[in-house]
Amino acid sequence: MSTEQQPPATQPLAKTEPKAEPNVLAASLTTGWEKFKQGELVSYRVMALVLVVTAAIGVTYYILHSNSKVESAKWVEWDSLGTIASMEEYAKKNPNTIQGRLATLDVARIQLGQDGIDRFAAPDQDVRKKAVESVEKARESFTKLVDEFKDDPLLKTQCLLGCAKAEAALVGMTKEGQQDQFRGDPKKAVEWLDKVAESAPDTDWGKDSKKLADELRNLNTQDQVIKLQTSAYNIPAPTLPGLDPKMPRDPIHGGLPGTAP
Repeated sequence: MSTEQQPPATQPLAKTEPKAEPNVLAASLTTGWEKFKQGELVSYRVMALVLVVTAAIGVTYYILHSNSKVESAKWVEWDSLGTIASMEEYAKKNPNTIQGRLATLDVARIQLGQDGIDRFAAPDQDVRKKAVESVEKARESFTKLVDEFKDDPLLKTQCLLGCAKAEAALVGMTKEGQQDQFRGDPKKAVEWLDKVAESAPDTDWGKDSKKLADELRNLNTQDQVIKLQTSAYNIPAPTLPGLDPKMPRDPIHGGLPGTAP
């Protein structure tokens, strides 16, 4: 057979891959995202609003989370304070905070009791002089704290009682170089006792304060001095519950230094 008469060589069939079915979900998401970017799915105004709200939520969470850490650190530092100097320094670093006010309250309690009334009977004249000055400082601090704790009836009552005790302790204490003038005023002491009774009328220490105030109103000045000097050691301080379950300790437990709990 001649070459011209031979049949053409058989060509191998090309291998064809099966056509993949389109992914409906992927296509839908891609189309939706493109429309979203172009402002076709949601208007640019709504997109901007969503972004602003999302950012606000994120910032708010960050601030609250950060503030929580800061507050915890403040409580931890406050709980570690052990000296008047450290408490005073802490109060200066943290003004207008509950921790700073509590540090000032702790200082006032120490000045009134441990460094004040408890040393009135010391044999050393210089020690007694410093004790009197310490009670005067406590009276000044308690007076300021009454207003600062005006929204907290428990701590406000504690400060009112501190004012009453400080004023009572200073009645009969003459000013330096002025033998006819006293550091404490019986009438002022009665006013503080009335405020304690008004602040906590249904408590034993509120009732005791009212009773003592009524008695002092009917006494002459000399008897008031004697009565107040005695009562300064015996006015019961309230045992108040803790301020917050998250607080590391209860700064109020045990009342004022130098008094019965």
